[in-house]
Amino acid sequence: MEKILVADDDRVVLYTLSRGLREAGYEVIEARDGLKALALCQSEVPSLALLDIRMPGLDGLELARRLRSETKVPFMFFSAYSDEDYVKRAVAAGALGYLVKPLNVKAILPTLRTALARSQDIDVLHGTLQNNRTIATAVGMLMKSEGLDQEAALEQLRQQARRSQRKLEDEAQILMSSKAPGQS
Repeated sequence: MEKILVADDDRVVLYTLSRGLREAGYEVIEARDGLKALALCQSEVPSLALLDIRMPGLDGLELARRLRSETKVPFMFFSAYSDEDYVKRAVAAGALGYLVKPLNVKAILPTLRTALARSQDIDVLHGTLQNNRTIATAVGMLMKSEGLDQEAALEQLRQQARRSQRKLEDEAQILMSSKAPGQS
């Protein structure tokens, strides 16, 4: 059973969302503020964290930054705010999704399942990155040349491999060959 953290300072939203997710077969842990959510992510290590943008203690965006730097817990946002600035900030923070309140649990389940699958793909890719020097080197090159973080560089390499219909390692080798020292 996959564990999901739900973090929201609104008791009604927290109760309703948590209950719906439990009924859908998930184990749910709850937090009413960002500091408690961070502590639970560190101790319980949920498969996914659903974060409200505005919470006491740590707001959702700061919590997301801390989750990325201090844990491997993937996260999504949900908020009453759908303006472009919030969405851009969520994407920049590394969110796997952004849901707008009010939430209907049955309607968001496909999005949650997709985010959980995506986070597993990312874990596999990170494992590959740690175990494959060619891929790790190519990702490092992309990080430097494109100004990307590791996850974004790995995703860019992965997408290029898909477009080229090549294995990830083969695409990494081609990238390394094309950007050899002395070439521009």
